[in-house]
Order: sequence, then structure tokens, then C-alpha cells
Amino acid sequence: MRSAVPAADSADNLGIADVVGNKDDTHAGTSLMSHAESIDEHVHTQSLTHPTLADGELVESDGVAWTLGAFKEIAAVNAIATDFGIHWVSVEALTANDVYELWLYAVEVFIGRVRFTKNANLDATMNVPFQCAIIAANTQIQAKLASGTGGSDARISLFYHVYA
Repeated sequence: MRSAVPAADSADNLGIADVVGNKDDTHAGTSLMSHAESIDEHVHTQSLTHPTLADGELVESDGVAWTLGAFKEIAAVNAIATDFGIHWVSVEALTANDVYELWLYAVEVFIGRVRFTKNANLDATMNVPFQCAIIAANTQIQAKLASGTGGSDARISLFYHVYA
């Protein structure tokens, strides 16, 4: 006996057809087809930067060692108009030889952190891997920075890709 095909992105869990899903499921669903769609979009959609054709944003640490500084807006509300995932933080400049920790937030919800270093042998330009859950379109991205000695700054931008 053939099971009825569930509606796209159905949250039902009544039978195997609900678990497998619908060919029209999107990355927003919970079925196996939704997960397959997420993987396909993750691998095959555009890679973009924010900001683009401009310098990155300057994020300042607190003056006290290992104390996070104030929120700094990296991407304004509505700046990224499609669901997206951040995959790299581009460190464009650091003000001091120090160890840094950068925390990223979707609005004010923590989404992950990365750590990087500048010393006499490193010029402090690097791309640091980052991983987070898919972020809803039009979400503001903010950052906070701490450093080992305090009072150090980092200029950063984001590499991300979209989920269409």
C-alpha cells in the first residue's frame, strides 16, 4: 500500500513517509529530504563576504585582559536578505601582539567564537574557520572581542554562503 506524500516541510511524524519527506522540502524542514536539501545548498550555493568592497569592521576589546568589549555591529538588520551560514572570519588587522578571542552573535544570541594570535612572526592577516547553525535572513550579526592583555582591536569581515 502506497503512503500519502506529506506536505512540503511537514512536521508530522506519523509514518515513514513523514520521516523521508517530500521532494519539495526545503532546508527549513526536519525530514531526510530537508537534510539532503541543506547539504546540497551548503555545497552548491554562492560564497559571499560581508562587508563587500569595503574594509571590515573594527571590533574593540575591553581594557581589561580577557574581558569582552562592547557589542559591535558587523552586519546590520536586512544586510543579508537570505538564510545564511558563516564559515570563515577574515582577520584583516590586529593592533597589538596578543592572543584574541572573538565572539559572534545573531542579534544578541551567541552563535560561536574563534581565537587567533598576532606575534612578531605573524602579520595577523588570516582566515579563521567558523561554524554555526543556519541564520535566518535579515538577522543582525554582532561581535565582541577580548584579548590577553586588554585594549587591543581587530578588523574583521565574514565569509558566508546563502541557503536559497
